[in-house]
Amino acid sequence: SWSPQFCYNRAAPANDPQCGDGKQFGFIAHGLWPQLERGFPQFCGGASQPESSLVQKMLRIMPSPKLIQHEWEKHGTCSGLQPDSYFGLSRQLFSSIRIPQRYQNPFETQYASPRDLITDFRRVNPNLTPDMMAVACGGAGNRLREIRICFSKDGQLRSCGANEDQRKLCSANRMFIPPTRSTAREEESGAGTKSPPSGDDNKRPIP
Repeated sequence: SWSPQFCYNRAAPANDPQCGDGKQFGFIAHGLWPQLERGFPQFCGGASQPESSLVQKMLRIMPSPKLIQHEWEKHGTCSGLQPDSYFGLSRQLFSSIRIPQRYQNPFETQYASPRDLITDFRRVNPNLTPDMMAVACGGAGNRLREIRICFSKDGQLRSCGANEDQRKLCSANRMFIPPTRSTAREEESGAGTKSPPSGDDNKRPIP
């Protein structure tokens, strides 16, 4: 998920772990769910709960204890895994995808089409093909919400199939991509908007 979209215009306390002052989260792991060729199971119940130490480990990529608990209850309990294994696999798969430079802690508003974003990710993830991912947007200005990337049971990239229909998730020609929150930068330069520069970016893995 694109965290700045979740936090956009959200009145969060300064100490909020995801949307508080200076919290510069970009792409985060929203969840990992088992999926059928059509549809997916959810809220399977009957499994142990993640311990607080495990929740702390996840906060770097899932910066909300409530989100972590919710994703475990909704999807993790249907995975056949214990919490340690489920969240360990979540960290592994999230870290296997490289984030293009332009989406790493951007201070200014950007605009891109779903196709542009998919192209950016493919440049730095050569094994990723368009059928393996889908981009979701919505709300005022067609804000970027999330990217969904599909894996096989053994953690290999695979086609998403009929579950992820790009036309339904985001058919906009241009998405509004809010910047990460940074009180210091906003105080220095004020909030501004501009289209992203053209040209290729330097790429580096997720920090």
